[in-house]
Amino acid sequence: MNHRHYQDVDHVHGSVGDVLRLIRVGDSTSRSTLARAIGLAPSTVGLRVDALVELGLVHEVGAEGSRGGRRARRLELDGDAGFVAATDLGANHTRIVLSDLAGRTLADTDHTDTSDPLPRADGPAAAVADLWRRFERLADAAGRSMADFRGAAIGVPAPIAYPSGRIVTPSFEPSWHDVALGSLFAQHTDAPVLVENDANLIALAERSDTEPAERSNLVAVKLGTRIGGGVIAGGRLHRGVGGAAGEVSHTAVEGSAAIGCTCGVPNCLESVASGGAIIARLRAAGHDIASTSDLLRLGAQGDAAVVEELREAGAMIGRVLAGIANFFNPREVVLAGAMSASPPLVAAIRSELYRMCLPLVADDLDVRASRVPRDAGIRGGIVLALDEVLAPARIDELARQATSVDDLQVRSA
Repeated sequence: MNHRHYQDVDHVHGSVGDVLRLIRVGDSTSRSTLARAIGLAPSTVGLRVDALVELGLVHEVGAEGSRGGRRARRLELDGDAGFVAATDLGANHTRIVLSDLAGRTLADTDHTDTSDPLPRADGPAAAVADLWRRFERLADAAGRSMADFRGAAIGVPAPIAYPSGRIVTPSFEPSWHDVALGSLFAQHTDAPVLVENDANLIALAERSDTEPAERSNLVAVKLGTRIGGGVIAGGRLHRGVGGAAGEVSHTAVEGSAAIGCTCGVPNCLESVASGGAIIARLRAAGHDIASTSDLLRLGAQGDAAVVEELREAGAMIGRVLAGIANFFNPREVVLAGAMSASPPLVAAIRSELYRMCLPLVADDLDVRASRVPRDAGIRGGIVLALDEVLAPARIDELARQATSVDDLQVRSA
């Protein structure tokens, strides 16, 4: 097919990339419904669809329900056109999931013995090289070639400067401060590799897929050894001017810090009420607690001192979130992370949130647990990677490149 029909598609409403976006979200699944949605002639939309088929991104399957006359064939994203990777990078673990372009999981290190932490002693470049080797091994195990690698998203438990992607004051690895981790992948691939705060990825995973995007407004809070937050506003991840939006953990609160924090704010929420702070406070009082798992177990068993600490921490977290809710007026506050499995902590958060929120805010507010508390971060990474790889502007550029190649072939014939 002659791709010259698709030149300058980004200058026309309803470009090749726009058509793919509509197919991805499922609003339009045939050429005729696409034409109605975009407002272009069916022949023009047909050329856009043909371009996507030529690029290997879309195929036609089955048929939609008939509205009279010939039934339209249904359009689907072709997941086999490549794959992306998502990484949940923590202080004590490294989880990697590979997904095809349709969002279907191809491989997950949760089911292998390769989820151990990245070696960090030799610096970030060596850690990236190790992570790339893990991508290669996982792709090989899934029967995929790295030639089909299209991009990745890496979640880290630290603020990420936007748009540079630099890691800022990471408590899990202070030596990585100001490192643009994604740019280090340029030694291994030309594909985009994004680095994002892990709580932002949780927010992306929890974004509503059952109501119009503009009505999806939520605050996601990761409760673990540390505390993090992410914000969805009007269906989109809200990072703020520099990437600090959602950093609820560094709000000053009443109480005394039990652990250090790199933010510089005295008695910030993370240093006073995080899982790490609760553990430190209880250990100082003589309790034998080594991890958040121990903390959750003792809380579930009704240990009076542990339950009291959890309730006090929950009340502090709830008060901070109430201030945010009163300002932002979200539809949902989503609690995720290991500590969101603690009933005393969650009950205290909910109680304080509703007590301190304005009635107009509280009436429409749903405070809930994550739909997939263990997988939210990694699922958000897949969403972010696919949104980047399949962004309309990127797809339009692929169409232009295909046009250029076709023109050269025509001229040389």
